[in-house]
Formats: sequence, structure tokens, C-alpha cells
Amino acid sequence: MLDAMHGNILEMRKIILITIFILCSLLPLGAEVFYSSIINASYLSDFALNAFPVSFWGEFGIDDLGLVEDLNTKALVRVEAGMAQRTLRQRPEDGSIIRNPSDQRKYSVVFSEGLVGFEQGLIDNPEEGKKDFLTLSFLIGVRWEQAFGSLNDIQNGNFGGVFDDQNYFKPGQEVIGVPELNGNKYSLSNSITLGLDFNNKYNNYLTPEGYNFSFDFVMGPWWLLNSPTIFNTSSTIDYWKLLYSASYTHTFMQEDQEDADMNLYSLYMNFNLNCQIIFGDAVPQHELSVNFRGHSIPPRPFIADVRASATIVGPEFLTVGTYPTLTVSMENSLAAGKLINSTEEKIGIGFYGTIGARFDLYIMGLFRAYVGVYWDYLAPEGYSGGIDYDFGAYFTASF
Repeated sequence: MLDAMHGNILEMRKIILITIFILCSLLPLGAEVFYSSIINASYLSDFALNAFPVSFWGEFGIDDLGLVEDLNTKALVRVEAGMAQRTLRQRPEDGSIIRNPSDQRKYSVVFSEGLVGFEQGLIDNPEEGKKDFLTLSFLIGVRWEQAFGSLNDIQNGNFGGVFDDQNYFKPGQEVIGVPELNGNKYSLSNSITLGLDFNNKYNNYLTPEGYNFSFDFVMGPWWLLNSPTIFNTSSTIDYWKLLYSASYTHTFMQEDQEDADMNLYSLYMNFNLNCQIIFGDAVPQHELSVNFRGHSIPPRPFIADVRASATIVGPEFLTVGTYPTLTVSMENSLAAGKLINSTEEKIGIGFYGTIGARFDLYIMGLFRAYVGVYWDYLAPEGYSGGIDYDFGAYFTASF
């Protein structure tokens, strides 16, 4: 596994260097090279209480290419690499739902992903310094994954984890429920994304305001070099996805402290809608974008999730960027159609709902600790429902 990961990293470095060279050679007068990075892409619940990042995300490229007057053209590369934790919620042999939560096993994934493409503004925002109202994007992506036992299993001497348990994975068995876990649990997939994004949002952490919506069409069919005969991965990837997202935020009130240039309190509401239509003979877990309360929904061709929340922020204390928040939310989801990655032919419909409250503490824009309490009054299949809670801490660095 380590040799494969090392080889993959070297290949990614070659792709990145070639891309930088090509982009720089095409750099017109007035264009700007940009780079941004954020360290908070994923965490593991069985490692450091969700407090230490185990994956990294970065974006770089050329901004303001000037192909269209008053509209931004950006050539970019996005790279993400690290680890992720997943839960086995479908039986490998037939894709049926594992309904007893105690029978669901966790496993870990080492991954790296690279996307290269461009963004082209279509409608200009008249306000200086704001993003274009409407932006078209085109991205080509490559993702590599290698699965292995969870860190908790490895710490207890069970190095193979769930993959050595023949109640789930029998030798020579074709894995239908999680297609990327066939054979040596190694997959390499390619995709093309065509996106359209309308942005009219001001994202200040104290007084967010505005709305945006986006459409993304992602294709990763088997013939896009996603067949094991091409890369000898033992895993075939085959899917098509349409993802729609909409968000609206409104700040009702905000008050500054009298004796300091810091926030006393602010109150805003947020509405989010995410819809996903996905189909294919082998849909990978990383493409199941819409979830319920941060957890996987039993995957069906159509999934919609609606979340409404109200958040009170403040007061800031000690320094700017250090403040508490309290968020009260209600979330409902719908999943419809035949189970994906399953031999089951029955068409099903699932309705899910939760209400909850979460307390967050932000420190200098670098650290966030949180605790949340929820009541899942309509829990997805495979979840216990009722009262639940979560807690954790995030270290975030961006530049």
C-alpha cells in the first residue's frame, strides 16, 4: 500500500509541475498567479477526537486571464490528499442496507485527488471586488483511493479490520455494495465536471447576507478509463451525477460593543437545499454528495436535503475572531428510487428528519470546538434514531 501511495504522489507531482509550466507559458499581460490552501479537509473520529486534520486541500493557477472584457477567466488546479473514514452501510455481496447499527463496521481510506480546468465568468457583478454573478466551470479530475482497516481495529491488533471478516468479505467475492472495495481495495477513477454557479452572497462571518445556487454535472462512466482493464485496479467505476445546491442567508440584527471594535451580537438565518440525481452500475462512495446531518443517506437515485437554521453570534472577546455561536436547526431529507449498488429491484422512498442545537467556539479564526445535541425523529435506515450528540474540535489554517 505504501509503495502504491508513494508512486501515486510522484505521479501527482509530475502532473502538477507540467500543469504549472503550461499555465505559466500561456500567462498573458495583466494576469495574476494565485495560490490558496486550507487545512481542514477531513478528520477521523477514531483519531484525536476529530481535532487534528488528516487531509489537505489546495488550489492554485492563473487569475484574470482577460479573455472576456470585465469578466474573470481563471485556469486552476485543485489538489486534495489525505485520509478519510467511512462506515460500511451496505452489504458487500448484494448492496442491501445493514439495518442494525452494531453490525456496521468502519474502515479507512487513503486518497488523493487532482482536478484541472478553468472558470469563466458569464455575468459581471457591478460591485467592485465581488465575484461574477454567473460562472461556468469545466474540470477534469483523477482520484486514487486505497482502503484498509480502521485505525481502531489496527490499534487493537486487527490489521485487516473488516476486510478480514468473512461475514462481510469472502475470498473471491464480487463486491456490489461498495464497488471500489473489489479485489485489492484499490481504485483509480476519472471524471469530467461541468458546473454553473450563480453567486450573490456576502460571507462575512458576523453578518452573512445573500443567496447563491449552482448546478454540477459530473460524469465518470466506465469508458472514461474507469475500467480495471486499463489500470488493473480490480474496481470498475461507472456513474453519472447531477447536483443542485441553493443557499440563502439573511442577517436580522447586529450590534458592536461600545468600548471595543468588536461584535457584541448578531443574529442570522440560513436556508440550504441540496439535490442529487445519480445513477450508474458502480457508484463510488466519494460521489454521494448529499447527506443527512452529516451522515450518509441510503443511496437512491434521487436524494434531496433541506436545512433551515438560526444562529446567534457573539460576543467577540479577547480578540477579533474569537467568539461563541449557538445554532438551532431543522433538517429534512428525501431519498427515492431503487438502491444504488444493489441487486434489489424494489423502488423505495425514505423520509428523514431531525432537529438540533449546536454550540461552537471559534478562536482567532484558527480553531473551532463544538458540541451538538439532536433528536432524529425520522432516522434513516441503519440508524438508531432518537437523541444523539456529537462533539469535536477543528484546527484550520488558510493562506
